[in-house]
Amino acid sequence: MQLKCSHCSKMFAENKDAALAGVYAIHTEGLNHYDATCVHCQRSVRVSDEQMKETYPNWEEEYKEMMARADEFEKKQAELEKLASANKGKPKKEKKKRKRKR
Repeated sequence: MQLKCSHCSKMFAENKDAALAGVYAIHTEGLNHYDATCVHCQRSVRVSDEQMKETYPNWEEEYKEMMARADEFEKKQAELEKLASANKGKPKKEKKKRKRKR
């Protein structure tokens, strides 16, 4: 989603996952706008709920897909943490043989 900052007038792209989370927050909490953060000046830019719904008309399905991807990622992360805890010890370093001619 391309946005223009109202403070520094520069264009920036909002991440799709962040925008979907914003639409979900608008829907559940009854907000009138979503605050996107400008990557250039770090100030918040208001995006109206109407503009968000126009950009993502079927946001509910996309939000469910995003949450499914997040669940898969959490499962993979948990498996990796188990493997890391199992291999807690540091790998042994092999000593290099010095090849010095005298």
